[in-house]
Amino acid sequence: MNEALAILPAVTLLAVGLACILIARALRLSPIVAFIAAGVLIGPNALGLAPLNATTALLAQLGVAFLLFEIGLGFSSRTIRESGRDLVVLGPLQMLICGAGFTLAARFFGLDWPVALVIGLGAGISATAVVTATLAERGIATCPLGRSSTALLVFQDVAGIFLLVFAVSLDGSGPLGLALAEAAAKAFAAALAAVLIGRFAARPALALLARTNMAEVFTAAALLLVLATAAATGALGLSLTLGAFLAGVIVAETPYRTVVKTEARPFGALLLGFFFITVGMGLDWRDIAAQAPWIALAIAALILGKTILTFIAALASGWSRPGATQLAFVTAQGSEFGLVLLALPGVANALGPQAAGVLVAASALSLALTPAWTALGMKLARKLAQAKAAPSTPAADPEAQRPILVFAATPAGRLAMDALTRFKIPFVAIEFDADRFLSATADGYDMTFGDPSDVRLMTAVGVTRARALALGQSRYEISKEITPYINATYPDLQRIVAVRTPEEKAAHEELGMIAVITRGQPEGVDFALAVLRFAGVEEAAIARWLADVHEAHAGARPAPLPATADPAP
Repeated sequence: MNEALAILPAVTLLAVGLACILIARALRLSPIVAFIAAGVLIGPNALGLAPLNATTALLAQLGVAFLLFEIGLGFSSRTIRESGRDLVVLGPLQMLICGAGFTLAARFFGLDWPVALVIGLGAGISATAVVTATLAERGIATCPLGRSSTALLVFQDVAGIFLLVFAVSLDGSGPLGLALAEAAAKAFAAALAAVLIGRFAARPALALLARTNMAEVFTAAALLLVLATAAATGALGLSLTLGAFLAGVIVAETPYRTVVKTEARPFGALLLGFFFITVGMGLDWRDIAAQAPWIALAIAALILGKTILTFIAALASGWSRPGATQLAFVTAQGSEFGLVLLALPGVANALGPQAAGVLVAASALSLALTPAWTALGMKLARKLAQAKAAPSTPAADPEAQRPILVFAATPAGRLAMDALTRFKIPFVAIEFDADRFLSATADGYDMTFGDPSDVRLMTAVGVTRARALALGQSRYEISKEITPYINATYPDLQRIVAVRTPEEKAAHEELGMIAVITRGQPEGVDFALAVLRFAGVEEAAIARWLADVHEAHAGARPAPLPATADPAP
């Protein structure tokens, strides 16, 4: 009986979480709003279906841990290289300007400097999940605005980790400078440990797991890594959530980050939903109803204030007015981090239950307004661009920025990757065979481990924005199985496959694929030529590359350039 009572809160949260997801999708709302509203309804201040006890608190804390783990997975050296200016200039300026504005506002309402700093900087952070989903829905995730927005979100998330460490360290005593210094020291020590663990332990351990060719092993590894690292940092007196973030950083520097992210995401999404439900459970609907005017005022202050301050930061970073307008409108909402900060005991006690309820409700509702506010910002940006007769960002060919997904590091796949690298065509390389993956990685190829037949992996590596799938190995049964899904979901996505026989070629062409028989020397050169031609590389440039390839292979005599690649059916 006691066991049943102990597990009942988890069952209740699971059922409510599932209902929230379905309702939010049907109403085209952010699930976060549905989670918080459901928490208010089932909490002790309303229906009383679920108590705020140790079980619900543990589930909520695990949700935050997995949120920070996923953020850590996105923070790698590649991210820093590709988004250097946005991370170094735009991100700090936006956080500084927004943080200063909202901190002064918090001080105006009588909060002490430490709490005002947490509230102000927390208000400057945007909702990663909501912004990225909004950009993807509008098809602008890979344009300059989308890339800069993503870089800004990464910087905000990393700043949020430091802010969370600082907020947890507040105990109501001691000077502000000491708390900041202590938070910085803790974060630096933990980050150094993460680098050492990632370099000397995580990569070889994940390589060993990859040899099992079982996705379930990576699921268990992700859970173990998050929980073990969080427990370790907690035992050392650090934040559990900091440990979860560092676990993500550890994996981010390995080629296995995508498959780990794919396996861990369902757990993280579910547990994070539990966190938002428990946030709602701590609110009293009577207080919300009584404070409705203040909530509306707080929403307006947050969205309008953040839009203006972010616009100023973007202009100071060198953005044009149209581009700064789009960026400011799309990132004007509250954030998951803000809700996490408001739920901390030290912050909630300093605010008081009524003020905390107002800010939580305002932050949550601002997420639901993001799509409409973004649409308004884009309309305004277009008008500004037309008035000034200047683009919001440097001109670029959107098609050229879309990557090609290369599956299988076979000789054909490797040669295709070499060719794409030569002409600076963006691509993502994926391998499912553990031995072939390790060999390619050792040879210097930037590979992601995973099976392309896994729809979740394809989504994680960016199939939604890919120009084509280049399959370096023929797997006809899998291609046949997923073709209906590809045709229905990505009707414009072309597939190019390397085959060995005319029979294989005919079978794949019936599926609507470009099938290339790999007869040439070196092996796979025909496939690489087809990929280059599909990417729009000029024939003269292809001829020079082909000559270099034959020259590089000892004993191979240059062959004439084939007139055409196998055409699309």
